[in-house]
Amino acid sequence: MTKKFSLMMVLIFSLLFSYACGVALKHIPSQNLNDLTAKRSSKIIVADIGDARIDESPDRIGQGVSYWLPVSFYARDEQEKELPVSFYIADSLREDLGKIGYNARLANDIQSRTPLSLEEAKIAAKKQNMDYLITTKLIDGKTNFWGFIIIPFVEPIWTRLELECQIINLKNKNDVVPIKTYKKEIEWYFAKITILDAVFDAGLFGKIWHQTAWGKTVISEALAQTAKQISENIK
Repeated sequence: MTKKFSLMMVLIFSLLFSYACGVALKHIPSQNLNDLTAKRSSKIIVADIGDARIDESPDRIGQGVSYWLPVSFYARDEQEKELPVSFYIADSLREDLGKIGYNARLANDIQSRTPLSLEEAKIAAKKQNMDYLITTKLIDGKTNFWGFIIIPFVEPIWTRLELECQIINLKNKNDVVPIKTYKKEIEWYFAKITILDAVFDAGLFGKIWHQTAWGKTVISEALAQTAKQISENIK
């Protein structure tokens, strides 16, 4: 009877905690940009040209396991609408470039939030008489956690971003500069409310882990690095 009851409880917990969770993301530019100022106020348009991640939903930002219970996290905007990751990255980079001092705009439609082809991005840039087109292609980007690692009261959270960009000088078609950004970092967050692991960790703390990594720390730092490289290559 005890074994049957235990098995039933395991099944119930599996159904309750194997779930998908929406995370409202808001980009906060990294403090690494505070001392960076554009040498000239060029007109820049940023275009999301795709998400090349393999077997990923366009809006998934994280996935992990607390004991044997899988949980996935998906990006949402402040109105809880689906937020494609590649769109979020491109728009956040636009915000960073604006913070530096460039006249930065986004080429993608803010309602559909779908990627553009390279040709579509070039057409949008020329229509708006921009100086530079920055294309962004998401190669990899995700947060992972493994709750079964037995370390009391803290949880290791892995976040990575790989991004391919191009700086296209619209005044000189032959002037194209490729930029690659890769950042991977482990952050340690308070969790494990029991001495060992707890099946409740992701449910209680998961949103905060992802909001921090994607809105304030790892991703923001990676985008600041990208913005700095762009600024260095704009003449």
